Amino acid sequence: MRELVEVLITGFTIGIVYFLVAVGFTLCYGVGRVLNYSYGSFFTWGAYLAWVLAVGYAELNYFLVFLIVLPITFLMGVAVDRVIIRPLRSRPEFDFSVLLATLGLAVFLDNLVLVIFGARTKSLPEFLEGSVTLAGFTISWQLLAMFIFAAVVAVILFVFMAKTRTGMSMRAVAQDPIGARIVGIPLFRVFAITFGISTMLSGAGGILLAPRFFMTPLGGWTFLVKALIIVIAGGLGSIKGTLYAGFLLGILEALVGWQLGLLWVMPVWFLVLFLVLLIRPAGLFGAVARKG
Repeated sequence: MRELVEVLITGFTIGIVYFLVAVGFTLCYGVGRVLNYSYGSFFTWGAYLAWVLAVGYAELNYFLVFLIVLPITFLMGVAVDRVIIRPLRSRPEFDFSVLLATLGLAVFLDNLVLVIFGARTKSLPEFLEGSVTLAGFTISWQLLAMFIFAAVVAVILFVFMAKTRTGMSMRAVAQDPIGARIVGIPLFRVFAITFGISTMLSGAGGILLAPRFFMTPLGGWTFLVKALIIVIAGGLGSIKGTLYAGFLLGILEALVGWQLGLLWVMPVWFLVLFLVLLIRPAGLFGAVARKG
């Protein structure tokens, strides 16, 4: 029983980090109507930039790593939106064009990582070593730090979307872009900020999860697939649905890894996705997605 509870705690923590990774993808589609297939590449770049700063050269502490890497990934996202996505918005086949463009960008970014850092796997050390005992259950400081950081970012994101002028503009554009433009909301500025926030969240996920997995130039594709499964299961475009699905699949991953081994995680995820689409094609929280 004790081991089961500790596995559930691990799954809950991984779930909120998966939400952090997937919600950027949700924002990108919900606001900008962009299925960003380069999303996993920004996850990879976040992890590798953290490795450069924490291990490879500068040996900075993780607090400074986050302060440096997150703005860099945000600016990368804004630049991609301005240079690649924005010119495509005037095309009649925007959805298909942007899919191909982001897919090509993913190949370019992954190969750039390969050229710069090589094919050998790399790893990040844990933020904090050791463990703590709470109510008789042992929790590693690493998991606790991951949970606190991801929870703080999630709260900031919800407050930002609900209370700030930019966040409310993003919600307005997601609901009705034509109406938002009529009332004076600068659509292209909102699209650029949304894409920047999206890539920043992906980079943050890369930093948080890199200590648990070996880093490879193509490693981001796994997390792109996981983000896709989470947002589809939760309801495409729904932030709350993404949160619930992230927790559900994070806990499921921990249980499957505990009982069957990590090799069974992705097959079980795809099985869950198949069942969700069979029962609720709009996702488990499709009603939430339609409302906002």
